[in-house]
Amino acid sequence: MAKLTIFLPDELLAEIDAHAAREDRSRSSVIREASAHYLASTQSAEADARRRAAVDESLALFDELVAAPSLDGRPGLEILREARGALERKPRRP
Repeated sequence: MAKLTIFLPDELLAEIDAHAAREDRSRSSVIREASAHYLASTQSAEADARRRAAVDESLALFDELVAAPSLDGRPGLEILREARGALERKPRRP
């Protein structure tokens, strides 16, 4: 495990020390856990943002497809519903 030096405001360090004392833990273990939690929540938020962007991109593509003229004159939404129905009827692989 690596050793490092950080600077914290006195008030924050006092809160960390009080928490560590209540939990009967070391200051280092509290800071390690808080750091790990922060990184996990940040990574989760980034993954959520990527998922939202992918959904938005897909919805925009569907909007384009619905608005695009079709070769047989049917509305795009009707064609998409037909395709979805065909996929739902297709047997699933084991």
